[in-house]
Amino acid sequence: MILTVTMNPSIDTAYHLDHLVIDDVNRVTPEKTAGGKGLNVSRVLCQLGDEVIATGLMGGHMGAYMAELMKADGIPNDFTPIAGETRICLNILHEGNQTELLESGPEVSATELAEFGKKFEELVGRANCVTISGSLPKGVPASYYAELVAVAAKAQVPVLLDTSGAALDAALAAEVKPTLVKPNLTEINGLLGTSYTPDQASELAAALKVDKRFAGIPWVVVSMGAAGSFAFHNEKIYRVTTPPIAALNATGSGDSTIAGFAHAIAAGADDVTILTYGNACGKLNAMDPRTGHLVMERFDEVYAGVAVVEV
Repeated sequence: MILTVTMNPSIDTAYHLDHLVIDDVNRVTPEKTAGGKGLNVSRVLCQLGDEVIATGLMGGHMGAYMAELMKADGIPNDFTPIAGETRICLNILHEGNQTELLESGPEVSATELAEFGKKFEELVGRANCVTISGSLPKGVPASYYAELVAVAAKAQVPVLLDTSGAALDAALAAEVKPTLVKPNLTEINGLLGTSYTPDQASELAAALKVDKRFAGIPWVVVSMGAAGSFAFHNEKIYRVTTPPIAALNATGSGDSTIAGFAHAIAAGADDVTILTYGNACGKLNAMDPRTGHLVMERFDEVYAGVAVVEV
């Protein structure tokens, strides 16, 4: 079973517009999804045929509605209830652009967090892989993901961590490291204080090797959008390129990539298969207008088009 963690989920609402008119009425038909990065991961894992349990925090009327949406999507879940209202996030797709309006989410009490901690410890004991994705809600310390990683490590379960900012900083500074982190090139340059380009894999690898924050992390994957990614694993450097596609909605592609990685890691796959699955899933999500969905009828085609080369 793969356990996905979404501490700050949302009702994701997408508006598709041919043209966004500022300071005037725009009539839209909303598309509502049980959202948050971890739930996008869950949805893709279900498409890949994995046994999944989604967990995290949810509350209020929007939390109840999110539970209905998860049920409709066939996502097995076990969330901890909180008093605060689950947030709403808006994604306006217009003229090839994406404009996002993201609520910060509810504040979580120490008691609610402790209840979730008990649930996580029980669920992780049944898992063979864990993904932790997205932001932390108010009231949760930046070190909390590092605490979850330590709990999973004690149970000898690999953890794929996809977050940024203070939560990522805390996880990198912790004694117990996640199995995989997936910053993008801008984020990794920010962490290292560098300005590496997609043509500087060896230089980036050297910088990561001497940075103690990355010591002990088996997989560091640096995503670069349409340019593919670098991956650093067991002293090996991989350059991954993906086939060109017509992107309809790239939202959730990073989450779909994490789902592909988790699917392959949980299955005990080799390096090339892990990287191919992850990158293929990211591409297949961008080809679907829905968030956290793969165009499964083109899976074999896209999977075959992913190239993984050891540098």
